[in-house]
Amino acid sequence: MQPTELKRVFQMFDRNGDGLISKEELSHSLENLGIFIPDQELFNMINKIDVDGDGCVDIDEFGELYQSIMDEFGELYLSIMDERDCTRMITKVDVDGDGMVNYKNFKG
Repeated sequence: MQPTELKRVFQMFDRNGDGLISKEELSHSLENLGIFIPDQELFNMINKIDVDGDGCVDIDEFGELYQSIMDEFGELYLSIMDERDCTRMITKVDVDGDGMVNYKNFKG
């Protein structure tokens, strides 16, 4: 995975934006993707790669965590589009400015 893409995925998991992914943030993000991992297993995954021992995953540790999740769960599709990306896409085609995209917007 390219560094910029890894950073975007990291930011998706780092829900509070503090630069660290806690076990709770990891669990919540994975559950949103339909992946349910028991707390103890998440704890073990984090501890295995947590170099600085703070109990969280920083951007430098995230690559290894991401790879371990991929290894464990096979081909995992992570959507890295956030709400801002979706809003920008809609705005580009929403010619009537109603916040919705419909056939007329594409046809116009």
